[in-house]
Amino acid sequence: MIDVTGKRALVTGAGIRVGRAIADALVDAGVQVAFHYNRSAEGAEAGVARAHARAIQAIALQANLLDDEQARALPGRAHQELGGLDLLVNSAALFERTPFEQIATRDLDRLLGLGFRAPFLLCQAAAPFLRASRGSIVNLLDIASERPWVGYAHYCAAKAACRMLTLSLAKELAPEIRVNGVEPGMVLPPENETEHDQRVARIPLRRQGSPSDVAEAVLFLWRNAYLNGAILPVDGGARL
Repeated sequence: MIDVTGKRALVTGAGIRVGRAIADALVDAGVQVAFHYNRSAEGAEAGVARAHARAIQAIALQANLLDDEQARALPGRAHQELGGLDLLVNSAALFERTPFEQIATRDLDRLLGLGFRAPFLLCQAAAPFLRASRGSIVNLLDIASERPWVGYAHYCAAKAACRMLTLSLAKELAPEIRVNGVEPGMVLPPENETEHDQRVARIPLRRQGSPSDVAEAVLFLWRNAYLNGAILPVDGGARL
């Protein structure tokens, strides 16, 4: 297993929810972390303060990942501030429910932009740094990339595209860079979730997961030096 202590990571969407949990778990493992955020400055800064309290270097970096230039620049900023880059975690995402015939072009652009285009550009920009450090990429996917949900056509399509990107890069960027993915299931339902109990009842483990379950999976994929092109479901068996 790889010793990640002192290594350097960029986590997108690290101000809130699962992204924040991943960034915090990396800090707890002794990793120097760039907490990316768009609007969640308070959460990202709190994560940085938490890291500093543990004597771990960390920074908060703002970027709108729907802006191509800002997305392309982000890995270089993290590399410069941390003095290198060993891991990129693409966690930032939008999760919206819209009936298919009501999905506007702007909605499609936003979901595909953050769910696929931004990870594509981030991986592309981070590749030279990760190649130099023989680093890794972990993309946050979703079981919806394989099992579509009604009302989420644009979200499912974005995650499916990112899933294929993960597999493609695992082949193309090897052996210098390992690329893997995590497919969370029900770990943080949307605030307007109206079918929570019914969804939990369909999970074989009969319970909801937690962001820490996803964070542990990210660390596992990074630490295991012989994992490449792996898509790890963290869903309690929901995909079954």
